[in-house]
Amino acid sequence: MLSCLKLPLTFDPQGLKADLNRITPDEWVRHFNERYYEGDWSGVALRAAEGASRQLYSDPGKEETIADTPVLARCPSLRRALEALRCPVTSARLLKLGAGARIIEHRDYNLSIDDGEVRLHVAITTSPLVDFYLNGERVVMNPGECWYINANLPHKVENRSETDRVHLVIDCRVNDWLRSLAASASETVTSPSASPANDNGKPSSPEALDRFRDLVFEDVSLQQRLRQVSDRTLFVELVVRLGEECGFNFNARDVDDALRANRRAWIERWV
Repeated sequence: MLSCLKLPLTFDPQGLKADLNRITPDEWVRHFNERYYEGDWSGVALRAAEGASRQLYSDPGKEETIADTPVLARCPSLRRALEALRCPVTSARLLKLGAGARIIEHRDYNLSIDDGEVRLHVAITTSPLVDFYLNGERVVMNPGECWYINANLPHKVENRSETDRVHLVIDCRVNDWLRSLAASASETVTSPSASPANDNGKPSSPEALDRFRDLVFEDVSLQQRLRQVSDRTLFVELVVRLGEECGFNFNARDVDDALRANRRAWIERWV
C-alpha cells in the first residue's frame, strides 16, 4: 500500500511563513477532535464550507458550498500554493501543533489515492525535533515541500521542540493531473534508523565543524540543547542547525562522518 509521496511541487517557505504573521492569535481555533491530541492543536480554515475561517471540518455527507475564507484573501503565498493545484480542493487549513504538544496515533478514513480524495501536507514551520510517524515510519517534511499522505494508515505526531509546527493541510479530489503528478514521484518514507545524512546541497566543511565542536565544549547552553536529543538522525540535523546559528557552515554528511570516526568522544561529551 502506498504510504506517502514527496510530490514534485515546492512553494516559497519564506512567503508562506510571512503569511502566518498576517493571522492574529484570536483567529486560531482549537481542533475539534480533542480525543486525539494533548497540548495545543489548532487551526485556521483557508477554504471551507461557506467560506468560514473558523470551520475546520467539512461534512462530506452534506451539500456545502466550498469557498475561500477572508484569511486566505490576505495571504498571497498561501493563495498561490492553492492555485498551483490543478485539481478540486475541498478543504484547506493551517494546522498548528504547539511546542511540546502531540497528536495521538489514529487513522482517518477514505483519504487515499485509491479512495479518490487525498490529503496533502506542506510544512511551513517545523523542527528536527518534530516526529511525524506514518504506519510506523518517520517522515521528514521540510518547509515548502508538498507531500501526499495516506491518512488511512495510522499516524501520529510529537513536537518535542520549543517552537510551533505549522502545516498547510489540503484535501482534494483525485483527477488525471494529480494521478500524473503522483506517478512522476517515487515513494519516500524517511526512517531515522535507516536514512543517511542529508547534506541539503550545503558545501562540505569538516574544518568548520571542528571549530563548532570546540565552541560546544566551552558553551554549556549548547551542550544542554544537544543532550536533549538521543536519536542519531535528529542529533545530526540539530548539530547542523546550531552550527548555522553560530556562523559555522557544514553539512549533515560532515557530522555523520565525524560521528563514525570518533563516535565515543562525541557521544560522551555531547549526549
